[in-house]
Amino acid sequence: MVLRLFIALIVLAGIVLAGQGVAATLAADAVRLDEVLPYFAAGGVLFSYVWVPLVALSASALFVAPGLLLALGIAAQGDRFEHWLLKGFTLSLFGVPALAAMVQATSGVPMVGTAFILLLVLLCLPGIGLIAARPNPEILRGRGWDIAGMIALPLAVLVLLAPKFYWESLNDDGAHSFLNAMLFMTRGLPFWPPDAGGVGGYPTPKMMTETFLQSGFMRFFGPYEVSIRLAYLPGVSILFGVMLSFVRDPEGHTDPRTVFGLGTALLLFSFVMAFNPSYNPYFADIALPMAREPMILLGVLGYILFFSERRFAGMAFVSTLALLTAPNGTLLIGFFLISHFLLTRPLPFRQVIVGGMVALGVLVLASLFEMMLTWWGLMDVSDEFGADSILRRLRFVTIFDTGRFLFWLLPCGILPGLALLAWPWQDKLSRTLTLMVLAYVLFFYVQAYRILPHHFAPAAVIPLIVFWRLRPVQVAPVSALACALTGLAVSAWISWPETLRPFTQTRDLGYRISIETDESPFPDLNEIRVVPALIAGAFPPIWTQAELEKRYMAGQLSVYVHARMPAPDTTTADYFIRAATAALVDGETVIGEALEGWVLVARDQTVYENDLGNTDVPVSIARVYRVPLDTIFGQGTRETPYPVWDIAKVAGLR
Repeated sequence: MVLRLFIALIVLAGIVLAGQGVAATLAADAVRLDEVLPYFAAGGVLFSYVWVPLVALSASALFVAPGLLLALGIAAQGDRFEHWLLKGFTLSLFGVPALAAMVQATSGVPMVGTAFILLLVLLCLPGIGLIAARPNPEILRGRGWDIAGMIALPLAVLVLLAPKFYWESLNDDGAHSFLNAMLFMTRGLPFWPPDAGGVGGYPTPKMMTETFLQSGFMRFFGPYEVSIRLAYLPGVSILFGVMLSFVRDPEGHTDPRTVFGLGTALLLFSFVMAFNPSYNPYFADIALPMAREPMILLGVLGYILFFSERRFAGMAFVSTLALLTAPNGTLLIGFFLISHFLLTRPLPFRQVIVGGMVALGVLVLASLFEMMLTWWGLMDVSDEFGADSILRRLRFVTIFDTGRFLFWLLPCGILPGLALLAWPWQDKLSRTLTLMVLAYVLFFYVQAYRILPHHFAPAAVIPLIVFWRLRPVQVAPVSALACALTGLAVSAWISWPETLRPFTQTRDLGYRISIETDESPFPDLNEIRVVPALIAGAFPPIWTQAELEKRYMAGQLSVYVHARMPAPDTTTADYFIRAATAALVDGETVIGEALEGWVLVARDQTVYENDLGNTDVPVSIARVYRVPLDTIFGQGTRETPYPVWDIAKVAGLR
């Protein structure tokens, strides 16, 4: 077995070494998208749909290999396939980027490209050594269908969504993720210092897992849009393997029909998440929030798995995937504990209290770490997800935005969501998951503002476990699969985007901005603080649908990131970031106010007015998932288009 592991490791490393340049080639293809169909860019079919997927899956496997091999080498007697996946993925997710940053800081050698690949190979050796010193583990025995599905699913996701992965512009969320990953690579910490400006405050010690994962892929392939999007692939692969463990037959076997049905549902989920959840009114970016959804689900499912077996150390370890990704993870774990308590007899006081203390302990440690970093002046804290912000969001409620139920039901094929109603056919775990999901859905459903499809993502995926555990489904798996596929087909039809063509307007605008500041390594904190603010002065943010109908919404951060990327030689600069004291050429106009001695200058006022007033912008978000800007950024009470109430006023607190 050790020899096979060495050979597999060498093959993976060789493929990734040979494919380091794929992101650069794809970026060069992006400028020629207007000349070809979106699924057949100039790089060629074999390159885009054979070589790049092979390299991407090899990089995914190589990234998680150190943790998986170590977890296999130290596996406890009772560990199963799913325990191994959760522990190994958690070890690699946090360990590999942290060790790369430490080696880079101590050696002075940038851990990118070949150096990073060699580091990963070295990190795999301790695990292989431990495996060699013990009998062949039984963890992998009989898991052929699981592993096949874990390979096939990310491959299908990448091939189906290739244009979205390869050639789409970043939106502001994606640009923030891009800069976060670059910061981690260059600074050695994934947290922005206090003088970073608008990007500061995220990530934090309680919201950082996707930055760890995305920085790893940026170390493989370089600072390109596709690099941080590929980070979705290992997460969804491990998620698939863990979910299969919840739906095996009583003998512990994995049914290939379940693999196909569950895998197809996760494929549709990936498709829906890639095109729809976004604060941007035109398109969604795979880089965020889609890339972090698997971590939330893995942390919650891992917590449930270890909780049910009363293995509290493992529960604390893998729950970090959820608790250190987003507040959603904390909510789901809290709702699970409440649901388990209500459905268990005798009442499990001790188990629930210990489980709650474990989760609370992880959050407390993360909060203490955050306080230390803030006190040392190493990071700033945003109040977006603080207690005050959450209370403000819960203050205004509605029960009439019924379209939100589709955010929950459609992404995985309708039937899993409806399976929550099949209470008589559910077992104890399924009923617990049902109560947890319903509480989670209602929590977000009633909030009047700032609710998007991705807030319901965990509630769309977890019912898949409930569906495939139903007694009628286990008795008649073929009929169940046929019904599930029918639901998936209907959901896909309803969820189909307006266009499959990647959104490129942001990149095009960014390429036409020339930044004439002093040369400094990118990312430069002063530049990041000033330039996006100047862009926002020329292209102000839009907060209402009425404004959106009159002018173009240019994301200030995403436009800046694309302005910092190499533009094609044929591009003509229409805007300049330069010193306020610099003389203007005939026809040039200063747009907006000066900031810290810098201004944004337009080459031609007519070009600027055309860019600002451009409303002929393609929208790829499917109509069923579109959320009006008035609903995203609204506030206060209202009567139309549906009533919104102020809970504080109703309760007499205002």
